[in-house]
Amino acid sequence: MEDLMAKGVEHALTLGSYFAEAKGEDTIQRTLEVINGEVRTVSENRNLGIGIRVFHKKGNGFSFSNVLDMENIRQAAETAFKIARISSKKSLIKLNLKEIKPTVEKKVTNVKEHPKDVVLDEKKDLCLRECKTSSAYSKQIANVTARFAEYYGSIYFLNSEGTKVSYEPLLVGLAVSCIAKKGSTIVDARDVYGGSYGLEVHRQEEHTPETLGENAAKWAVEKLKAKPAPAGKFPALIDPQLVGVLAHESFGHMSEADNVVIGVSPLTGRIGEKLGTDNVTIIDEGLPKEGGYQIFFDDEGVPCQRVEILKNGVLTNYLQSRITARRLKMEPTGNARSQDYSYDPIIRMRNTYFEKGEWKKEEALQELKQGIYAIDTAGGQADDTGNFLFKAVRGYWIENREIKYPLLDVALTGNILEFLKNVDAVCDDLKIFSSPFGGCGKWEQSAFVGDGGPHIRVKEVLFGGTAK
Repeated sequence: MEDLMAKGVEHALTLGSYFAEAKGEDTIQRTLEVINGEVRTVSENRNLGIGIRVFHKKGNGFSFSNVLDMENIRQAAETAFKIARISSKKSLIKLNLKEIKPTVEKKVTNVKEHPKDVVLDEKKDLCLRECKTSSAYSKQIANVTARFAEYYGSIYFLNSEGTKVSYEPLLVGLAVSCIAKKGSTIVDARDVYGGSYGLEVHRQEEHTPETLGENAAKWAVEKLKAKPAPAGKFPALIDPQLVGVLAHESFGHMSEADNVVIGVSPLTGRIGEKLGTDNVTIIDEGLPKEGGYQIFFDDEGVPCQRVEILKNGVLTNYLQSRITARRLKMEPTGNARSQDYSYDPIIRMRNTYFEKGEWKKEEALQELKQGIYAIDTAGGQADDTGNFLFKAVRGYWIENREIKYPLLDVALTGNILEFLKNVDAVCDDLKIFSSPFGGCGKWEQSAFVGDGGPHIRVKEVLFGGTAK
């Protein structure tokens, strides 16, 4: 693999490129689905190939091959060069790369029970145990869907400057969703856990199939007694999963420097400006200690640095590629990523999260006289200006500093920049989540990411629902 990559890069240089790079990949993605105790689907996809990006005069080009022989890799290099040559004639500016120190490094993933070493029947058993536990919880559980997914393999990168790195990505996830029914009332709930772990993580009590299955069933049955969520502006306590989605979808995308360079991000030109309260810090990094998806290098061979995008409420950085770093006269951050070898890199997040604070969750709750406790997200949307609308998976009404009853259809909306100004308590229970069940979409590419944070209390959030 690496020998073919090197020869492809060398061939691109002989054609007239002033810079060339190659990404090689050999990864496996496998998913299992079990419905009501019956295995419904087992699927597997292998990505094997090499992508080559070249720079020539003012332009750049990209091509790839999934046939790993010298003839096809040379052809990919030639195609990339032709594209670069044509684009150079139409480009108004030269896409220069920020200079970096070449890196030569190989990272190996070490876990106790790597999914490649665990037989398929054991993975099926995890799902079957989830189904069994959820179904047995209550007669009101009408349907249970359990899923397991894994992603692993090897990623290689090298360029004409002397960088040569590789690492072994790893992501596993176990999920369960339950549908509960009582008369004409039908509700659902879920629990999921994933990240760059070995399967030994599901021996821990908090993450066993039985724990996940019981949680999903308990929360679904609980929602059968839930009251409609009130509409209006309320103080709120927001859990780490929903906080993470806000960090990623609403703020993280605005901090991606490609949007900053062309001036479409609301954060353009605002480095050094106070955007949130003193206790708000937002981080993006490749190797968080608290969980998530571990990424050692981006797809430009840059080591994944810890980036403080927002520090104590002040905007301090953007997420950069080598191209945007040169344009903005800043440093690359290791955020140039591609979906796989068949795509060229674009600026993407890695693990984006709110940094922990000093409050205890119980203390933050005690200070909340009346409001809503919103947990996880069942979907939603955010736009380029920071406006968001997210529906929580679960919610609770808080009154006299106590959780009183569950709520249905909890949806919160607003603008992330206003939200950041209303954060008045950040707790110390930081968690970062990731899973192989989906990814972040941008420009027709999907990438695995992580997000999270601690519990956060806000003075005021606009909720939809039933007028109170």
